[in-house]
Amino acid sequence: MKKSKIIFMLSMLLVLFVACDNTEYIETNPQLEITVINKYVVPVEGAAVSLYTSENDWEAKHNPVRTMETDFAGTVLFEDLEELKYYFYVEKDSLDNLGDIAATKDSLQIGRKSEVLVKIFVTDFERY
Repeated sequence: MKKSKIIFMLSMLLVLFVACDNTEYIETNPQLEITVINKYVVPVEGAAVSLYTSENDWEAKHNPVRTMETDFAGTVLFEDLEELKYYFYVEKDSLDNLGDIAATKDSLQIGRKSEVLVKIFVTDFERY
């Protein structure tokens, strides 16, 4: 009986503690996480990822919003973005993403992190 009272008291303290939590939900600007892999599905460290807000800028490789380098896991995280569709160019040595995905599917959304997996490889357009 004594044991059940102690458990009841502890559970009430826990409920009280959680109910008094003063954290507020703050809407963050959109984030975009890009993970870069090679043709063997291995993460690529040190790839340059340039982010663009328009297809024209992406095609001209002009006026990037930001350029970052991938970490050891092949990942970059762009934070504090706008609610837009973004285009990106990824390159390392002779590898790039011109033969793979190059834009977010939709516009990014406030309070959300979008994730994209990009494969880079040598693009040989002459064989097509």
